[in-house]
Amino acid sequence: MDCNVKATVCAILSSLGAFLFGLDIGYIAPILHSASFKKDVAHISDPRENIPDASIGFIVGIFSLGCVITSMPVISARVMDKWGRRDTTIIGSCIFCISCGLQSQATDINMMLFGRLIAGLSIGLLAPVVALYQSEVSPPSMRGALTSIYQLMITFGILMATVIDNFLVDRPGGWRSAIEVQVIPAVCMIVGMPLLPRSPRWLVQVGRRDEAHKALCALRSGVREADKELQLIEESCARAASGEEPTLSDLFSGHVLKLMLVGISLQLLQQFVGMNAFMYFGPRIFGDLGFDPVKFQVLANTANFIATFPAVLFADRLGRRPLMLAGAFGMAVACFSIGAVGPLVMPTAEATGGQAQRWTGFGPNLVASMVFLFIVSFAATWGPIVWVYCAEIFPQKYRSWCMGAATAANWIGNYFIAQLTPVSLGALGFQTFHVFGVFCVLGFLQVLVLPETKGLQLEHVDELFQSKFGSKPMPEKERLPADFELNPLVYGSAGNATPPTSGVSA
Repeated sequence: MDCNVKATVCAILSSLGAFLFGLDIGYIAPILHSASFKKDVAHISDPRENIPDASIGFIVGIFSLGCVITSMPVISARVMDKWGRRDTTIIGSCIFCISCGLQSQATDINMMLFGRLIAGLSIGLLAPVVALYQSEVSPPSMRGALTSIYQLMITFGILMATVIDNFLVDRPGGWRSAIEVQVIPAVCMIVGMPLLPRSPRWLVQVGRRDEAHKALCALRSGVREADKELQLIEESCARAASGEEPTLSDLFSGHVLKLMLVGISLQLLQQFVGMNAFMYFGPRIFGDLGFDPVKFQVLANTANFIATFPAVLFADRLGRRPLMLAGAFGMAVACFSIGAVGPLVMPTAEATGGQAQRWTGFGPNLVASMVFLFIVSFAATWGPIVWVYCAEIFPQKYRSWCMGAATAANWIGNYFIAQLTPVSLGALGFQTFHVFGVFCVLGFLQVLVLPETKGLQLEHVDELFQSKFGSKPMPEKERLPADFELNPLVYGSAGNATPPTSGVSA
């Protein structure tokens, strides 16, 4: 089998962990509004009566709390470093199966909450380890594309969950079946992951050099390329091994702290721009616009999935920065437009003397088009590329620790979005999207100061960031890529600091 095909198989199979995440995001919103769920779990007999907003927010948000717990470096990093990237995905998949059993058999809100919490514990492990595994087994020229598969599978999971809900959610007890089918991809991971090679970088880190060389030979095009990369990995690990074992306190000083803050801020912004407001509460938003909530959500999730493909195609061609800059601009335009037009479409009851008035002309269609502009802009850029960027910027010694911290920040942001969005929509209506628009602008400004990482060996990415932040000068022997002066949008302004050419694809 061709080496690139092998690396692609590794990326796709491991990304079933992201597919599980997408399923969990996608299934919950329609179920919370289904008559069957409200009767079986919330014990509400009147289908016109809704579960209170605060309860809905907690059912959605407790999943994120579970994710925060296990993604914290003291848990995720220790598991990833002790058991390795591959085995950690198997552990996370087993926990996910348990959570599906608990949720599908829930008879009250408390049991559902417990099952959602366990699901969060599972995804909290799977989220950082899948992206790390993909980045560490991928060749430099394909790392952006293969790591972007992570987000692609999240969007595919969201879409599939919505389709499944559309068939099952209105049937008596159908919500239980919608949860039970999620066990299938988890079992596929449990069975399939042992057949894949372990991360070569983790193998070197734990002193299993021969296994690392064998894994690289399977994943690269020839022994010579494998030997060269293995040497880079060994040199990086040797430098890291000169100090003590990483501890939590190491994350809060010097160069490591700067990198961790970059990852945390990107992950927080990925949440605060508002994408999950559409994922979790899309049916409510589309219902307010006068559209069929479930069917319109299917269309939105389809657009989310299809629009992720450009990131897979162009992450290694255009680079990370241009995609994120374009995405932030598109999202900002969409959010400010929704915030401006939305109140005209659906003003609050207070503004109309207790009688909510609907603008039934062009307004709802304009808001809907801006919703799709936002979804497409996010799916093609910030959705996948933030995971790509965070999976490659941290040094080997602290990679699992920093990735855990960044992922935990993502879940913290996810929790706040899940908890506050229904309350904000109830109080502010569509003006909530002005807040999201501000975060889109902040994201644009942050990306302007970040360097480009496309095509670099992971070991050279760390040197690039140390040079960018002034932690240490880049060796004189390292030279600028040929297009640096002609393409500052891609590589940013790093002064005299330049990314190394070794490992850069032509």
